[in-house]
Amino acid sequence: MTTRLREYRALVRLGIPVLIGQVGLTLQNLADNVMVGQHSTRELAAAGFINNMFILALLLTIGYSMGAISQIGSLHAQLQPLRGEERESMLQRMVAMLRSSIRANVLQGLFMCLCLVVLYFSLPYMGQPDELLPLMRPYLIIQILSLPLMATTNAFKQFTDSVNDTAVSMTVMLIGNVWNVVWNYLLIFGHCGLPEMGITGAAIATASSRLVILLLSVGIFFLRPRYREYVRHWHSARATRLDMLTLNRLGWPIAIQMGLEAASFTVVAILMGWMGTAVLAAHQVMLSITNLIFMFYLGVATAVAIRVSHYNGRGDMERVRLSAFCGWQMIFGMGIVLSITAYMLRWHLATLFTPDPDVSAVVATLIWPLILYQVGDGIQVTFVNALRGLGDVRCLMCYSFIAYILVSLPLSYLMGITLGWGPFGVWMAFPFGLSVAAVLYLRRFLWTTKRRATT
Repeated sequence: MTTRLREYRALVRLGIPVLIGQVGLTLQNLADNVMVGQHSTRELAAAGFINNMFILALLLTIGYSMGAISQIGSLHAQLQPLRGEERESMLQRMVAMLRSSIRANVLQGLFMCLCLVVLYFSLPYMGQPDELLPLMRPYLIIQILSLPLMATTNAFKQFTDSVNDTAVSMTVMLIGNVWNVVWNYLLIFGHCGLPEMGITGAAIATASSRLVILLLSVGIFFLRPRYREYVRHWHSARATRLDMLTLNRLGWPIAIQMGLEAASFTVVAILMGWMGTAVLAAHQVMLSITNLIFMFYLGVATAVAIRVSHYNGRGDMERVRLSAFCGWQMIFGMGIVLSITAYMLRWHLATLFTPDPDVSAVVATLIWPLILYQVGDGIQVTFVNALRGLGDVRCLMCYSFIAYILVSLPLSYLMGITLGWGPFGVWMAFPFGLSVAAVLYLRRFLWTTKRRATT
C-alpha cells in the first residue's frame, strides 16, 4: 500500500466521525430553522437572524478551543513509544492540558455571553423589521444561556479528537440532535399536551440538547475504559497559568480567524434585512445550506489538523505536506458532488424551510455564487487547519482581516446596495473573499513547512 493511500485511509478513518459530528452541530440550527419555518415565515426570519449572530459567537468559541489540538496532538504523538514512569508523566501532562483547556474555554464562553448580551440590547438599532423583535429577544436569551455548555463540551471534544478517538464527538452529537428534533417537535407545535411555543420552544429544545451533549461527553471520558489511564491522573494534574496562556496564544488567533470568516456571512444579514423579510429568510436558508456544505469540508480538514499535529510532534514535514494535500484532494472531490447536488435542487431547497414562493425565488438565484466559491472555500479550510495543526496561527488574524473584512464585506455592499444587484450582488462578494484567503493560507503553509524542514 502506498504512503499516499495510507494517508487517505487515515484521513477517512478520522474524518468521517468528525464530519458527522460537525454536520450534527450545523443540524442543530438547521433543525430549528426547518421546523420553525414550518410554523411561520416570520419566525424563520427571526430565528435566522439570531442564528447568524449566534453562530458567529459559537464559531469564536469553537475556534478558541482548537488551540488545544496542536498541543494535545503533539503530546499524544510523543506518548506512544513511552513506557513506565515516562508514560505516566506524559499522561499527567496531557490531563493537565485538558484541565487548563476546560478552564480557559469556560472563561472564554462567559466572555462571549457578555458580548451577546450587548447584542441583545442592540437589536432595536440594527434596522431589522419591528415585527420580528418580540420573536428574536427570548430566542437569543436562551441561546446565550446555553453557550457555556458548548464551551465546556468543546474542551473535551478537542481532547478526544486529538487522541484519535473522533467517534466520541460523533456519537454525542447524534444523540443530541435526536433529542433536539424530538423536543422541537413537541415544543414548537405543542404536541403531547405541551404548550405551543413556536420559536421559543425551539430555543429551549436546542439548549437542553447542548446540556445532554455535555453530560454525555463528561460521562464518556470518566467511565469509558479507554480513558482510564487519563482519569487516574485527574486529581493530581492541575490547570496551570502557563498552559492557559499558551492556549490563549493559540486559541484567540484561530477564534478571530473563524470569526472574521463567519462575519463576512453574518454581517451581510443586516444588508439582507434591509431588503425585506423574504430576502432575510432566503439568506438564512442559504446560510443553512452553505454551513452544511462547509461542515463536510471541516470534517476532513479537522482530520488534517490532527494528523499534521502528530507529524509535527515527530518533526516530519514531508508527511505534514502529504496529509494536507491529500485532505485538499478529498475536499475538492466533495465540493464537486455537493455543488452539483445544490444546483440540481436549487428550486426545491427553500421548500424544506418555508412554502413561501418569494423565498424560493431568491434562493434559486443565490446558488450560483454558492457554487463559485466552493474551490476557494475548500483550499482555505484545508490549509488553515493544517496551519492550526502546526501551531502556526499568528498570521491567521491578519490574513482573515484582509480577505473577509477588506475584500468581502465592502464588495457585498458595493454590488448589493450601491450597484443595486440586490441579494445576488451581496453573495457574489464571497467568491472573491474566499479566494484571497485560500491563496494567503496556502502560501503560508508552504513557507512554514519549508522553513521547518530546513531547521
